[in-house]
Amino acid sequence: MKAVLVIMVSLATASTLVALGHTTAESNAVVRAALNRALVFYPCDLENFEIPADIEEPNTWHGFLGGDTNGWTFAEKKAAFDWYLSTLGTKDCKNLDCDEQEEIRIAVGKCDEFNYTNSASAMKALALNPRGVCRGEAIDLTIRFSLIDDSMNYFVESIMTNSTGYSLAERGVASCRYASRLLAYDATNNVQQAFRDRAVNMFYRNRMLSSNAFLIVDGLFVQCINGYEVSSNRLEHALNAISLPSSGPITIRRFTSVTNQLLSSGQPLVQLDIGEGGD
Repeated sequence: MKAVLVIMVSLATASTLVALGHTTAESNAVVRAALNRALVFYPCDLENFEIPADIEEPNTWHGFLGGDTNGWTFAEKKAAFDWYLSTLGTKDCKNLDCDEQEEIRIAVGKCDEFNYTNSASAMKALALNPRGVCRGEAIDLTIRFSLIDDSMNYFVESIMTNSTGYSLAERGVASCRYASRLLAYDATNNVQQAFRDRAVNMFYRNRMLSSNAFLIVDGLFVQCINGYEVSSNRLEHALNAISLPSSGPITIRRFTSVTNQLLSSGQPLVQLDIGEGGD
């Protein structure tokens, strides 16, 4: 269904460009020119580099895409860039040559640099593309630019639990970015509280998976689950984090400290029955 939606959006945008008198091939050429200009604008020797007075730096939309030139308006160039982004979710990016892959990296980087929230659906499609590149960056931007709701729970969980389709780093981006947003989520009514509980429960039922997000997820549980800070549930989480080979030294030190604190408390640890992830 997601792929069909991306194709429909891509075709609709392409049709708009054609209606304005431009072919998709011409659109692609305009976007690639902008991407390559951004790629080569800054030389390796930045210390001695001076921006020519008559050339606009590609650090704004206008500088990146240019104004009304060569039969293209700025608005048409922006539509062409949107169309380009919409194709990334269904493209075999890994089979592209190095230059084309670098263009994708520049395009995703510009979405980040310009805080381009309109790219959220395109970034989500790229993040879910098994033949995509820059998927970690696309995952990050999807979570940053999108509303957080139950569909975001599904998106993040589908990445967190897919160890064959996503690298540890990509799964970590999904976990860390979403946990960070949930930590800052202000649930002011019962509906919002119920959503946050579902999101926290999603993390809880996947808590034993290998992850580089154990620390921030522990913080999420402590903040959102009453009694978790001094529970046997937290001890189990800490011991699991310590035992996994993917855990780095900072994670191991932190959870060794948590384990020692819990075991030396002198009080029996409560066992919590937590939502969908209850033991």
